[in-house]
Amino acid sequence: MRILTSLLMLAAWPLSAQETPTSSSGKRVAITIDDLPCAHCAEGTWRQVTDDILSTLKAHRVPAIGFVNEGKLYREGLLDSARFQLLERWLEAGMELGNHTFAHRGATRTTVAEFEEDVVKGEQLLRPLMEQHGRTLRYFRHPFLQTGATPHRRDTLNALLGELGYTIAPVTFDNDEYIYAFCYEHAKRAKDDSLMHALVEGYQTYMSKSVLFHEAEAGSFFGRDIAHILLIHANTLNATQLDGLLTWFGQEGYSFITLEEALKDPCYQLPEATTPYGFSWIRRWQLAAGNKPPWPPEIQPEVQQRYDALRK
Repeated sequence: MRILTSLLMLAAWPLSAQETPTSSSGKRVAITIDDLPCAHCAEGTWRQVTDDILSTLKAHRVPAIGFVNEGKLYREGLLDSARFQLLERWLEAGMELGNHTFAHRGATRTTVAEFEEDVVKGEQLLRPLMEQHGRTLRYFRHPFLQTGATPHRRDTLNALLGELGYTIAPVTFDNDEYIYAFCYEHAKRAKDDSLMHALVEGYQTYMSKSVLFHEAEAGSFFGRDIAHILLIHANTLNATQLDGLLTWFGQEGYSFITLEEALKDPCYQLPEATTPYGFSWIRRWQLAAGNKPPWPPEIQPEVQQRYDALRK
């Protein structure tokens, strides 16, 4: 009944920002946004997407962190100053930035040396930029959430990242929102308003189901509310829908916290299963404990088919 009520609430996401209610239930979530400065964004829209996301975060008083792919800062091998300035806008807005590698290469299909090269290359501009703003580059997000397919590989990569001064940014509220976003971007370029509307509705329902699923799985496993970490991406769809998503979180009783605060929850010290895939940490903890958890909600079949066709 609660999930149904939440879905009905989500169907009426507001169109303008509201101040997020203060949580009285102890439910907390850190908002993390990957693939900065912009994921699959059309030329000429990168700044607008950035400004829309940042203005929404500030309106909801959300202390978010964005994870950067430095490779996106270049065009034809040359640094694009306008794209680089988008990272400065994140810092000027009071947000934090983290390393998401240069070229977004996953750990499963790269050697340790290749992975290290991509990590180090991904901080060449980011680290001095953070220092110029009086900040320290301290967080790393694995591309595709691939942390190492075997214990030895994972531990080797963890040691490498530790030597570079990084804290790994896990995810509990994982999802495949990027599939809706990719289709939405193409629908927008085609000026297909009907399809854009349908994708927004599908995204809203899917995100609600995904969050409530992982919340329930964590509650069952731990017997309490944990400090969650949400993963979404810097894309056109989230630029338009983030206000509604954050408002919905507030209606669900969540308060917004920093990644640093979230990682103080002892749940993040638990053993986690290794996998070549990008599972939520909730699933990793469950598998490490010998459980066989259910699979999370799936993307609508017609959206998945559209995404697959566009990718070809």
